[in-house]
Amino acid sequence: MKITEKYLEKGKRNIIIRITAVIICSVIIFLMVYNNSSSYSSNIGKIQDISDSGTTQSITAKVQNGKNKGKIVHVTNKYDSSLVYDDKYSKGDFVFLSNSNDEITGAKRDYIVVGAILLLFGLLIIFGGKQGSFTCLCLIINVAVFAVLMNLYLAGWDILGLSIGASIIFTFFVLLFICGFKRNLVIAFTATLVSTCIVGILALILIWASKDLGYEFLDFLPEPYTIVQANHFFLAQIIIGCLGAIMDVAVTITACSTEIIKKTPTINVKQLVSSVREVADDITGTMINVVFFTNVAAIIPIFMVSMCNDINFSTVIRYDAYFDIARFLTGAIGILIAIPISVFAASLFLNGGKRK
Repeated sequence: MKITEKYLEKGKRNIIIRITAVIICSVIIFLMVYNNSSSYSSNIGKIQDISDSGTTQSITAKVQNGKNKGKIVHVTNKYDSSLVYDDKYSKGDFVFLSNSNDEITGAKRDYIVVGAILLLFGLLIIFGGKQGSFTCLCLIINVAVFAVLMNLYLAGWDILGLSIGASIIFTFFVLLFICGFKRNLVIAFTATLVSTCIVGILALILIWASKDLGYEFLDFLPEPYTIVQANHFFLAQIIIGCLGAIMDVAVTITACSTEIIKKTPTINVKQLVSSVREVADDITGTMINVVFFTNVAAIIPIFMVSMCNDINFSTVIRYDAYFDIARFLTGAIGILIAIPISVFAASLFLNGGKRK
């Protein structure tokens, strides 16, 4: 009884220390970003006072950086009531000013973004402990890899080749922090890459077999572009988009298959598939819906604007939503493919599938 109480007391102490450390570090980082105006080359002002008159604001701001630091400036901000393209500012907001300090060019929101990230990381570390810390580290590495990918793309590298290479790196680091240096890492890594490769090949065949996909409606496609460049861009979206769902399914099925094989070493592939089917049925519907709602969320604003402007629902589906639907369908196919691939990989690596 005393030993149990001792461990409970130690656990409480560790939690208190962890929470305290997270709060202190988060506050320090947030304050550093909140007061980093001097690191910007653009003029930044902090709003001291606001006078509203309809949709017009008379703003008094104090310059936070540059040669005019400390100077009080007066600017006028006009905004539309819908606030779609404009901003309505409040006292205490940081705003970017023009070179002559007579116009607001935008809002400074870096501290808000950092605050949200710190909240996410803090919750992961507090409630997730060691695994939560690994998750934070994995996110940081993936963001760094993505930043490198974007810089290489701007330097003239092909987006499809970069996406394939980045997918391999993403998969390795995510699975490394989830599974550790264990056999499950190899199994899940192999299953994820094989499943993604199959989905990519299927999408590649369908894209190149299609005559006109209407790429002028594909969001964020750099112009001018060739058909080959557009095909590579769309295929890169498909590969990156379905990677997370495939990885999640591969990890779950691999863990389930591993436990079944450990308890029944003589099980064959057919029996293993039958045993895993119940777990697969439970996660398949959920994961497919996750992929569906993720893609639907991106096109809700398009539907709203289009329907308000008397554009038919079928027209939006045919042109604007086509690529989101295609990404959803390929992601769903990837989930279904990942299940048998993961089972086969587990049986192969764990020597449970040697029997016919």
